[in-house]
Amino acid sequence: MREMKGSGLRWAGEIPVDWKITKGKYFMSVLERPVKDNDGVITCFRDGMVTLRSNRREDGFTIATVEAGYQGIEPGDLVVHGMDGFAGAIGISDARGKGTPALNVLDCTEHKEYMMYLLRAMAYSEVFMALSTGIRVRTCDTNWRKLRELNYLIPSLDEQRIISEYLDHKSAEIEALTADIQVQIDTLEQYKRSVITEVVTKGLNPNVEMRDSGIDFVGTIPAHWIMHPVYYYFGERKKKNIFGLENNLLSLSYGKIVRKDINTNDGLLPASFNTYNIIEAGDIVIRPTDLQNDKRSLRTGLAKERGIITSAYIALMPIMPVNTGYFHYLLHAFDVMKVFYNMGNGVRQGLNYSEFSRLMVMEPTRAEQDAIVSFLDAKCAEIDSIIADKKAQIETLGTYKKSLIFEYVTGKKEVPETVTVVSIDPHVLRLAMIADMPKRSKGEIADQKLLYLCDTYLGLGLSTQYYRWDYGPFDKQLYSYIDTLVSNGWYKVNIQNKAKVLVRAENHAEALEMYGNQLAQNKSDIEKLVQYFGEMRVSEIERFATLFAVWNDFIIDGIPAPSDYQIIDDVLTNWGPTKGRFSRDTWQNTLMKMKRDGIIPKGLGLHTLPKPEGGKSDA
Repeated sequence: MREMKGSGLRWAGEIPVDWKITKGKYFMSVLERPVKDNDGVITCFRDGMVTLRSNRREDGFTIATVEAGYQGIEPGDLVVHGMDGFAGAIGISDARGKGTPALNVLDCTEHKEYMMYLLRAMAYSEVFMALSTGIRVRTCDTNWRKLRELNYLIPSLDEQRIISEYLDHKSAEIEALTADIQVQIDTLEQYKRSVITEVVTKGLNPNVEMRDSGIDFVGTIPAHWIMHPVYYYFGERKKKNIFGLENNLLSLSYGKIVRKDINTNDGLLPASFNTYNIIEAGDIVIRPTDLQNDKRSLRTGLAKERGIITSAYIALMPIMPVNTGYFHYLLHAFDVMKVFYNMGNGVRQGLNYSEFSRLMVMEPTRAEQDAIVSFLDAKCAEIDSIIADKKAQIETLGTYKKSLIFEYVTGKKEVPETVTVVSIDPHVLRLAMIADMPKRSKGEIADQKLLYLCDTYLGLGLSTQYYRWDYGPFDKQLYSYIDTLVSNGWYKVNIQNKAKVLVRAENHAEALEMYGNQLAQNKSDIEKLVQYFGEMRVSEIERFATLFAVWNDFIIDGIPAPSDYQIIDDVLTNWGPTKGRFSRDTWQNTLMKMKRDGIIPKGLGLHTLPKPEGGKSDA
């Protein structure tokens, strides 16, 4: 245990006795490079990436007409965002370009990567916010004059390097996990959009007679549905809050109408709400502004209560006996298909009610409208619950990363003398865990199908590409996973009843410790999955995985509720002749068991691809 001393800095607490405390002006300097003609704009993002804006995204930024005060930035420059640094916008540039005067572009005689992590720890500890003069909400004004007068924790250069390299490694691990979870969230969001779009334009009955809608982005609709412009069903609610009597302030946020504090002093609200519109429960709100620049926001919302909302929005009130929930889902589907962006006009591409209300919409029977709303409310709630859990996981990882940085840049934790950086594909560790669990069916065929269901049913590996192999979905990296387990001395391959079975080898304890640590968050789910299939024969597991893959592909293709006949027919038609060894009744029984036990796909992961010519067929 190293000896510690008080730092005299409230945010840092105790630090190692051999560390120094030095003001920034003694080892940092501000750089003032000229701009070159071909420089692209560099942005310092809140996740700490400092890169050309074109490397991330171009939309959502305010474009400067006059680039007054812009400065040149070189790869390796330490950059602290003057307004967003408090939120982690601190990093090392990876490109040549130009940046706004809001960026502090710095050089230093200490280790830059360590200094980057130290500055982030200071930001997370609200050191920068304490310096703010309150010029803007959710931002601060951290300039060079303030940075140079701050006190910094300075270990030896060698220890700075060790700390930064260790934090690089740990950050990369956390970011990889975060990226994988974000892929799962994005896939779930896409699945939700596809379900909504399919149901509001095709209905819930897959066997209904269809006809051409005459609208390219809609395609066919049920033949008995009728079509009219929006104005046939909805008028515009334009009731001003003239006397300011209504004070339930509402806002359209991420596709939902939410309450907002009318008494907040964050500077983003008007002095008076007399010009705001009063809306009622059941009204549909459309944000029709800035269609040219903002193509990311969700522009529709359904009011659940009476309140007031900005008059810049269109408020649609029903004038026919319809379920406004259905029409909100329909307009939401049009929104995510970017239909509104072709309707706007003017400099900022806006719409008024007269223009918007000419949009053609479909009208199912009232009973169908009610059924569709009930189905989508339940389905969206289920998906949103899963997404909320995933977002909570990302938040937990973010908090852990911040605490990790703080502990090491303040010396409260010391980097182990020998840190072995081992990069192991998560599939390798999942395969090890599956191999260790008791089950009736052993061998690479069963293990591969269980890996597939971990990836796609549990959502643990949504970027993995699977192929339509003879015995079900197959990952071509399977044999490299097995080779890793064998080469590390964790397992060896034995032949049991003609199956290649993984059995424990001399270094098995390492595998146990590694997957015990890295799969702790998913251990319970994997165990439940393997236990469910534990008593099944290989052939039954194969049928489960194949049916799941086919059904999942249908959902990815925009068909959320394929019939049993469609699923089984696709298996027998598109997965090779080996599937014909099971009768259609056998496939049907397996599919019924899947539905009964809730093994239902959600359209997650990648669409399976045909088996490559000449591919091995033993897994």
